[in-house]
Parts: sequence; structure tokens; C-alpha cells
Amino acid sequence: MTDTQRQESNEDTIVVECELEATPEKVWRALTVPEFVATWLDVPAADKVTADTTGPAYRIIEALPFSRVRYAWNDATVSEPETYVTFDLEAQPDGGTRFRLTHSVDPVRTIAAPANSNSPPLMRAAA
Repeated sequence: MTDTQRQESNEDTIVVECELEATPEKVWRALTVPEFVATWLDVPAADKVTADTTGPAYRIIEALPFSRVRYAWNDATVSEPETYVTFDLEAQPDGGTRFRLTHSVDPVRTIAAPANSNSPPLMRAAA
């Protein structure tokens, strides 16, 4: 991991960005395969939480292959509400991954990109 940058956009949101040397496919697996998540983040999936589980747990609420994973994150040991963690992945020319983690109290809302190639839209002056 290189070029680590931490930003706080407001009191309730934390953003961390960095470059990973792994491909987006490998990072995706680390974020979506429960055994890998348990190893990497040291948290169980929410469906594996039992009465004796302490600490945080997650459940996947959005998954766009190799580009985005969103978790609902909860911790039975604190009084805070469920929070949301979004992982955005972007392939880099060197084979690595641009990694962006956003942790917020409210779910981050995004607008889907157009299905055609008009992104960003072209604007022309009227003749």
C-alpha cells in the first residue's frame, strides 16, 4: 500500500484513499469472500454473528464486481447506530488498484453512470 491519504469531509464521514499493488479482482475477493474478509479486516459476516460474538460485524448491501462493495457495519459493543462502509476500486495502468474507503453514518448515495458512452456528457453551443 502506498500514497495513503486520510480525509474527513465532515464529522460523520471518514475517507481513506491509497494505491494498492494488487489487481482490482484480488482486492474484490478480499472484500467479498467471507474467509478473506475475516482475515483482512478481522470481522465476521453479520450472518455468522452469534450470541457470544463481540465487536464489529458486516453485511454486504451493494456489490458491483471489481469496482464497488458497500457494507452495513454494526458493533454490538457500542451504542452507535449501524454505519456504512463503501469500498471503491479503480484499475490502474500499472496493474494496481486505486482504493477509496468511505465510512459514514448515512448510506452514500450515488448516481449510476450512463449505459452509453456519453459520460461525461458533451455540451455544444447552439449555432
